[in-house]
Amino acid sequence: MKQFLIDKPVFAKLAAYGPPLRLYSGLILFAYVLMHFINHSFGIISPEAMEHANRFLTSLWKYPPLEQLLMLALLVHFILATARLVRRRSLRLKPKEWVQIVLGLSIPVLMFQHVLGTRVAEIVWKVDPPYERVLVDLAVFRPDIGLLQALSLIVVWVHGCIGIHYWLSVKPFYAKARSTIGVIAVIIPTLALAGYASAVSTVLARAATGGNAYLSALITQSGRTAQSFAFYSQMARYLLVITLLLAISPFVIRQVRLLFDRVRRTPTLLLPGGRMVRMAPGATVLEALREAKIPIASVCGGRGRCTTCRLQCRAGLSELPAPNSVESAALLSINAPQDWRLACQIRPQADLAVSPLLPANATAIDGRRPGGLTGSERQVVVIFADLRDSTRLGETKMPYDVLFILNQFFAEMTEALRATGGHYAQFTGDGLMALYGLEDRNARRAIESAIRGAGEMLARIDKLNSHLKSELPFDLRIGLGIHIGEAIVGEMGPPRREQISAIGDSINTAARLESKCKEHGVPLVISADVVIRGKLQIPEGTPIHRESLRGKEREVSYYALAALPDIL
Repeated sequence: MKQFLIDKPVFAKLAAYGPPLRLYSGLILFAYVLMHFINHSFGIISPEAMEHANRFLTSLWKYPPLEQLLMLALLVHFILATARLVRRRSLRLKPKEWVQIVLGLSIPVLMFQHVLGTRVAEIVWKVDPPYERVLVDLAVFRPDIGLLQALSLIVVWVHGCIGIHYWLSVKPFYAKARSTIGVIAVIIPTLALAGYASAVSTVLARAATGGNAYLSALITQSGRTAQSFAFYSQMARYLLVITLLLAISPFVIRQVRLLFDRVRRTPTLLLPGGRMVRMAPGATVLEALREAKIPIASVCGGRGRCTTCRLQCRAGLSELPAPNSVESAALLSINAPQDWRLACQIRPQADLAVSPLLPANATAIDGRRPGGLTGSERQVVVIFADLRDSTRLGETKMPYDVLFILNQFFAEMTEALRATGGHYAQFTGDGLMALYGLEDRNARRAIESAIRGAGEMLARIDKLNSHLKSELPFDLRIGLGIHIGEAIVGEMGPPRREQISAIGDSINTAARLESKCKEHGVPLVISADVVIRGKLQIPEGTPIHRESLRGKEREVSYYALAALPDIL
């Protein structure tokens, strides 16, 4: 018993294959419910219209392969959903997650009588009751069950819609389509309920007019017998007990697991700032953080479909099991580095130090942002580009004209970077910073790309001067400062406006070198480190300057150049 409840063989396998199977089985069930609801909506016309539509909608699912698929989907979905609930170590969930769980567990309790009186009766007693006969059962003989079925309709639909919401919430189109989908999600059950109510009203009117003769004819036509009624009554009592036990069983098993957990050593989760969280055995990091009331993003509800709960593992990564297929696919989609994991998927067995990588209010869009560079120290080549005489340009042109010229300038500079493998990191009012070497760790190749990028920038300025000759009061000029060194590279900026950029001493040095362009009257200032490591050929006789740049104590060697150096 202990092995089954707290060790991994059963639930670990379900966890590995569960998310996609739970999704696919849920979609099959949702398709059936959708067609059933559409069938119900024909009751607005008449019970006969419902019967006619049934041939093309609900009856399709009685075809043996489809019916077997539906039963398999129902069984798989229930087992995986309850297994996931049993596996949870924390029940601190979002309200909509609780709604989905409670509604899902109540569905068998609410629906078993309807299934027993329709499909089970058809199979066991070889009867085929028409829609009108079922409606008479629900409206005349057992109106209490009729009201229960109307409630069941809402419960099933809301449960399915919450699941669909979690599935679509990580899709790029969902933000724009959400309102439209929401309207459709309200219209469909409204029409189904209206059709059900209208058809019930019709059969009640017919029963009042036709009396016992009308009811007897329907009972005879459907093939119901005293034996079938007795079978229904007996099975209803058994199934009520069974479905209630199924509904509470996940919580009972969880409590048994918690009893065993109390005697087991639990791992510790270390967070930034020194805060420590004691984890329950087998809990995910997401569950542990929620239990400790620490806010963490999880757009998909901990299903591994988004990456908003992404973490950087600072210690203990080697003790974690390898990512399962769901986590691997999610991490691969954002090009995550080796030390990134998803909080909803990892279940540490040893102490682990982590840092959440996204704010607690992160959205699905944030979760799709690529990784691979966040907070890493690496060597980069930095170019600072500054547009000369921008103040003078503002004095001689109208503001909108200046804006037009600056937009043209930034467009050309960005295209120069794109063509040479550079990364546009940030811009000021009249300048920008570019990074080379983010993808390629080879310093010499990064320098060569940066020199080509500088040449492309200078060439595009000449092209822009020619193109905007009639608009410019003077030729545009730029100054470029180039340096290589270590920097912290990653996503920086205000929430939801982050971009890949860099900070560090090498960045400051490149900015100071660019400011030397004015002093020397040249378009290009390159540090000696770039020249030496890139094996660049400087024109003979070019002096090397050595000085402490503004705000820096260490002396920096650089070359002030009127033209690009040659790449050997």
